[in-house]
Amino acid sequence: MKAISTLLTSFLFTSSIFAAGFRPTSILTVKSADRSAIVVIVDDKRYDFGSNAIMIEGLDACEHDVTVYQEDFNGSVYCFGKNYDVLFKSSVLLKPRTSLLIAIDDCGIITMNESRIRTPRFGDTWKGGNFYNNDDDNVNTTNYSEAINNYEFGRVLWAISKENMEWNRMRSAEQIINTNYFTVSQVKQLLRLFNLESNKLELAKLAYDKTVDQSDYYAINDIFRYNNSKDELSRCIHSH
Repeated sequence: MKAISTLLTSFLFTSSIFAAGFRPTSILTVKSADRSAIVVIVDDKRYDFGSNAIMIEGLDACEHDVTVYQEDFNGSVYCFGKNYDVLFKSSVLLKPRTSLLIAIDDCGIITMNESRIRTPRFGDTWKGGNFYNNDDDNVNTTNYSEAINNYEFGRVLWAISKENMEWNRMRSAEQIINTNYFTVSQVKQLLRLFNLESNKLELAKLAYDKTVDQSDYYAINDIFRYNNSKDELSRCIHSH
């Protein structure tokens, strides 16, 4: 409950900031499925946070030159004192109040996902609706006393869904998973809030130990598109 309240309070605090007004800027997020650190160059400005995901806020809504490097011992490019591979190099158009996610999978395939930056307002609060939908599983959490109840879980889904960036949703989801227990049905609903297969897999592995009906965890495979994700989750389960 404390984690849920913190998450909702954080969102409402952010809402008050946005409600005051802001410039129509853009957000660029770059995320690599590989765990090695990336460096992002936007119009000759370097962003290097030592992680495989970088979110850059407050960018002007216009065309930008973007280059993405990733550390690699055998990389073809030597810069910044290390060897790198160039994962992405192109001009991208950032629209006003828009978030652009550049995702790079393990095979180097690049996908771009553009979403509108929602402007939260005062009064935009949880109204107690049934945000959680378990129709496909017909699970009643009263049979699992440890699992978070459906009402509170609905509040969790609502709060996480209001995060504009998938990277922010990941951090919120990880916090909730670490402080609660779930049914398989609830885990599936949580994973559906995410677009990247790698993020779904990461959360599915994290949630296994916090699931009360682990014998049904195979049902999580319905969420994944690729067999290698299903195989990796299976290996994780069998290692426990």
